[in-house]
Parts: sequence; C-alpha cells; structure tokens
Amino acid sequence: MAEFRPAGLVKSLAGHDKEELYIIISDQGEYVYLSDGLRRPLDKQKRKNKKHLQIIDVRDTKIEKKLAGGGPLRDFEIAGCIRAFKQEEGKKKCPKQT
Repeated sequence: MAEFRPAGLVKSLAGHDKEELYIIISDQGEYVYLSDGLRRPLDKQKRKNKKHLQIIDVRDTKIEKKLAGGGPLRDFEIAGCIRAFKQEEGKKKCPKQT
C-alpha cells in the first residue's frame, strides 16, 4: 500500500487546487507540506490534510535523496518531475493515431 512519504507524488482531491499535482516535501501527522515548484515553490509550501489527497505511486529518487539531506533541492527539479509525469500520462491517454 502506498504511503505519504517525502518525494512522493500526490493529486489534490478537494479545494481550489483540485486536480493539481504536488510533490510531498514533509509529513507532519495528519498534514503534509507540498510543493509544485511553480505556484507553490519550496519557500511557500502548501499545507494540506492527507484526506484531501490521492497518492500517485510515483517517487523521484533524486528528490528523495535531496530531501533526506543529500543536497539542496530546487524548485525547477520539482516542476520538472511533475511535468515529466504529466507528459507520460498524456501519452497513455492519447495514443498516437495512425
């Protein structure tokens, strides 16, 4: 079963940011702190209740290592991870027509 762990990808299920994708930065009990690298950069993380999130079973190992103390994490790395996931999902939803 998937867990709320740092560097995990989640989708918002409720609120004004419904359907938005975020990376978990930290886990604080029933809340997590999220960033998308753009509207919610690392210096302005979003605090969200776990019950309003859907876990997507994707984790970026580079981001995970940096969050564990392996170096500074930057907003463009988070945004790039989310962008890459969206591109892969788009390929699955819209197969190339021949």
